[in-house]
Amino acid sequence: MKEKMKRTLIGVVTASAYKSEQKQLIDGIISRANELNADVAVFSNIYNTSKYHAHVIVENKIYDLINSKRLDGIIVISESFISEKLVENIKCKLKNRSDIPIISIGDIFPEYESIDSDTGEDITRIAEHLIEIHGFTDIDMLTGPECYRHSHVRVNGYKEALISHGIAFDKSKVIFGNFWMNSGEELAMEYITGKRKMPEAVICANDYMAYGLCDTFLENNVSVPDDITVIGYEFVGERYSHAPILTTYCRNRRAVGRKAADKICSIINKTKPVNISLNGFMVYGNSCSCCIDNKLLFEELSIARLEQFYNDMILTSSFDQMITACRSISDYINVIRQFAYLIRDIKGLYLCLYEDWINLRDAENNKMAILNETMTFYSIVSPYEYSAEPIFYNKYDLYPDNIPHNENGFAIYFCPIFFSGKNFGYFILQYDKPDGYDSFFRSWLKIAANALEFLRIKNDIRTLMEYNNLSSLHDSLTGLYNENGLRGELKHIANEKRDGEQIVFVIIRSELFANTDSISEQNVSVKIDLEIAEILKSTTDDKNKFCAKLGKSTYAYAAVGKYNDANSKMISDNLDILIKNGRHYCKNYEIDSIIICYECTDVQNFSFDNVIRNINEKITKEIKAITDKMKNVYYKKFVHLRGVLYRNPETDWETQKICCNLNLSNGYFRAIYKELFNVSFHQDVIQSKISYAKYLMISTTLSLHSIADKCGYDDYKYFLRQFKNLTGTTPNTYRNNSL
Repeated sequence: MKEKMKRTLIGVVTASAYKSEQKQLIDGIISRANELNADVAVFSNIYNTSKYHAHVIVENKIYDLINSKRLDGIIVISESFISEKLVENIKCKLKNRSDIPIISIGDIFPEYESIDSDTGEDITRIAEHLIEIHGFTDIDMLTGPECYRHSHVRVNGYKEALISHGIAFDKSKVIFGNFWMNSGEELAMEYITGKRKMPEAVICANDYMAYGLCDTFLENNVSVPDDITVIGYEFVGERYSHAPILTTYCRNRRAVGRKAADKICSIINKTKPVNISLNGFMVYGNSCSCCIDNKLLFEELSIARLEQFYNDMILTSSFDQMITACRSISDYINVIRQFAYLIRDIKGLYLCLYEDWINLRDAENNKMAILNETMTFYSIVSPYEYSAEPIFYNKYDLYPDNIPHNENGFAIYFCPIFFSGKNFGYFILQYDKPDGYDSFFRSWLKIAANALEFLRIKNDIRTLMEYNNLSSLHDSLTGLYNENGLRGELKHIANEKRDGEQIVFVIIRSELFANTDSISEQNVSVKIDLEIAEILKSTTDDKNKFCAKLGKSTYAYAAVGKYNDANSKMISDNLDILIKNGRHYCKNYEIDSIIICYECTDVQNFSFDNVIRNINEKITKEIKAITDKMKNVYYKKFVHLRGVLYRNPETDWETQKICCNLNLSNGYFRAIYKELFNVSFHQDVIQSKISYAKYLMISTTLSLHSIADKCGYDDYKYFLRQFKNLTGTTPNTYRNNSL
């Protein structure tokens, strides 16, 4: 493998990177970046839906990689995003990257320098073509939504051309659409039915609206261009799918991409950017009387034939069958390697999975999975030698340092792998020249993602079958010890007469006050059983620690060693925090639905039955105390409020707004809160922050500075003071002494 040189890495943040509009921009970015000794990393979703929904929302986790410190600059293709919620999400992530330059293509992100072609000037040239070449004076303009600035910019270009040629501008000849084909279809019907006078020509502010217009004319025997001339804009491709072949104007997206790359590299390298012309050009078809450009049409048809060829190969290959039959990750990788040829012209293909992907069940709500930043890197195809062994790395490093590279530069695309709300990781596609994946790659990726889910399910089934074959000492669902199994282990420990050692025994009662009569509630209960079991297993990592399921929603943890009341309390606290922050638990239950009590006993005096009885008495008292509080008419609202408080520790809560929502005075609200929870609202806000800080310390390797930030602290030293005041120990000490 060639020795890796230090090169600039430019991140490109886009959506639907396979679309022709994005491919043209990215092609320009890569070509210019490589000329300037820079590489390009493209982060893109696949489906890019206009509305978030559970099945595909996780694809947008790919944009977390914006936070990578490996990036030297970012170019965001703002026009590619169609979801307002996603735009806001991207904006928030970009705000955290004040350490590097950011350039926007398009003006959706006005806080950053924007580079784009002058769409108004482009429309002026289209109008001039119709006036000067065809002699038209009666021209309508179909633009985008009236609320979009871009729509008016294009109208102004049309207006300028008319006025400069002595033609009066008539605002009634401007039609506002939605940049999609149905706008063209509706306008065509207005002309056909006589609702609107048919002009000599129509300028459409993008090709899609022009396609709708021409298709409807064809269907209703209106001849284009004999009866009316239609001109599109942007040259998005797919002209061969509509009749007649559209005359359009090519917005020079490749030049825009080159200019963006040149600008950001000049900022990084402190050099002067070069002058790159963004002028576009007419692409002639049959929707005006000019002679069609057969060379460009042939290029479009060649791309279409190539896409159809690869689509047919995917459909007729045995890829989906062979990969679905895989029984292990090594089988899976071998099949991926065998069918990598279905991805056009890649030089490298790498699989990057979250270390714990096999255990994911609902990644959207899985805080522990999301916080786990360790990735497993598998080399599938490589331009040079590669290791068959997996490599572990932090996801914000983007890729291991030894990823192969071309000395002339490369482009890598990060493509999310997900299934029904589960985020498995991503594929990295590597190109050693300006290039990118096509629409048919979506089919390939979908097959690969579905197969990963099948592999995960097979692992679950295999695990459950193993559990069902366990002895009578284990719980069949979770694989934990049952009461007999735990009793036997601790009896064996007690018989060893370990002088000076203690047994810490913890009982966990979860899902208190839950109604599990319905099937849906029972399904939730099973998920929580498995979730708590995984948490307990993760904390019993040596032969002196044990966990068990004692009965319905009742679990036990036991540890043998040099313990006292202080570290026994720490164990109980750790378990409480881990369970309450579990992805299913925090989604389905309030924080009063779990009680954890413990007892610490010398090994020689240990009695399983006595300890169980003593702890159960404590639990009964706590349940009664909660039941008594439930009689308060405000309890349900307040406990829900408290849950929201603990699930959003970074929020600055406004007491006045809360009181207004509850229709209570400030003083009465605070009095009720303290009566119900034995803590003031202000103090509980602090406790919520410290509680989440504890969780992050136990479950992640995040730095204390990062943890303080996630918990809503702007002042790190203030966080340290509050943590010690509340816990009696420093964060480092707490982390070092945790489970």
